[in-house]
Amino acid sequence: MYRRILVPHDGSALAELVLPHAVEIAERFDAEIHLLAVIPLPNPAMLIDTVETPAAVDLAGEAMQETQETLRAEGRAHLKAIADRLTAQGVRTVWSVVDGDPAREIIAYEAENDIDLVAMTTRGRTGIVRAILGSVTERVLREGGRPVLVVRATGK
Repeated sequence: MYRRILVPHDGSALAELVLPHAVEIAERFDAEIHLLAVIPLPNPAMLIDTVETPAAVDLAGEAMQETQETLRAEGRAHLKAIADRLTAQGVRTVWSVVDGDPAREIIAYEAENDIDLVAMTTRGRTGIVRAILGSVTERVLREGGRPVLVVRATGK
């Protein structure tokens, strides 16, 4: 039933909460876990309000690029550590780090890799905070084409 399980992971402790559930399902169905980190792209429009000269724009752009590289490296190191841990438990694991809009990249990955189940946490935001910030989990549920296991983070 489940051959490939996608676990989006942002490096947070909350994202870790879904791993025991994904591992249990993977062990039961001899499934492979796909770990995915999505590094959000920086917003160049932020530079307009914070810099005043072309040279400053160039420096700020370089800083943003360096930040992206750092985030990618951290994402790779984090996912590799998780993959190594899961592999040691006997769970087949692959991982990938991509840049882009998190929900859009998760949905694209699930389609491109024939994912059978997406397992992710939700931060439990409600009301105006969710309306303003949106919810990656909610977008994956609405716009994605695969079943989604959602583990609600309790904040404890």
